[in-house]
Amino acid sequence: MKRILPFLLFILFLHGFAHSQDLATSGKPIMQIITDFHIDLNDTAKTTGFGISRAYFGYNYLPGNNFSFKVVLNIGTPEDLPKQASPRRYAFFREASVTYDKDRVKVSFGLTTTRHFDYLQQFWGKRFISNEFEVRNKYGYIADLGVVLDYKISDKLSADIAVTNGEGYSEVQLDNGVKTAAGLTYRPTNHYAFRFYNDLNNNDGIFQYTLSSFAGTDNKWINFGVSLHYKTSIDKVEGHDVWGISSTGSVKLSRKYEIFARYDYSGSVTIPGETQPWNFAKDGNLVIFGLQKNFNENFKLAIDYQNSIPYSINLPTSGFIFLNALFRI
Repeated sequence: MKRILPFLLFILFLHGFAHSQDLATSGKPIMQIITDFHIDLNDTAKTTGFGISRAYFGYNYLPGNNFSFKVVLNIGTPEDLPKQASPRRYAFFREASVTYDKDRVKVSFGLTTTRHFDYLQQFWGKRFISNEFEVRNKYGYIADLGVVLDYKISDKLSADIAVTNGEGYSEVQLDNGVKTAAGLTYRPTNHYAFRFYNDLNNNDGIFQYTLSSFAGTDNKWINFGVSLHYKTSIDKVEGHDVWGISSTGSVKLSRKYEIFARYDYSGSVTIPGETQPWNFAKDGNLVIFGLQKNFNENFKLAIDYQNSIPYSINLPTSGFIFLNALFRI
């Protein structure tokens, strides 16, 4: 807490400074808290109780001249940390970037959001309920250290290119490899979106690539999206390839209420000479459905059922009832 307090005071100082200026400079503090109460129906993990999975604190400073500076601190769960770290909750940078944005070009440098996984997370729109498929299954990271270029080709077509460390935002040390990524987004109308993505990473001499595609529709009544994914050598072992599908949807009953559902399937390939997929014990399904109430832009609440169902009939399922809450400014 002693380490976090100076950072929060710094945020408040910047916010007050920006509002005290007569110039065109401005800024906005960032705060987001994700919390829940959950009941383990099968008592498999004995984890019934309250939880806080995320707390973001930061500031987005807009000095003008097409530049912006963003710093966000993430107080996450021990599962977010590198394997060698001690299992405790402490803060690390979620974003620390400089962005130049003018006309059709946008360039971000530093610890910044990766465009593809952020796009899918924003479309899912319910990160406070569960991680999106790609991050949950280790296909990539929502943020990474490097440089990202966005280019608006036309009103309907845009592209993005990134060169990053490929280690995510909780492991920002330097190594001998870099990850290159490219994405293409096509929006024929405001209600439809299509996206294609590919990345290539040389990880300790093991080449990995990811292929991903997405199609979705969003209007005032429904939101529906489906994505397909394939990744090679996911754990730095050649031949350990994985694939999956994720579909999300919601019916908007009113401005404040919506019914939502999600289905994921994660699978792995069968290595030549073997009789079943190499990751058979972890392959399986994820089912989520529930009801969400949007009190306003700053507060959302959802009650939902979540069940992880292994492909193997010999492994137990894990059913949970969640009460999820999102607070943000």
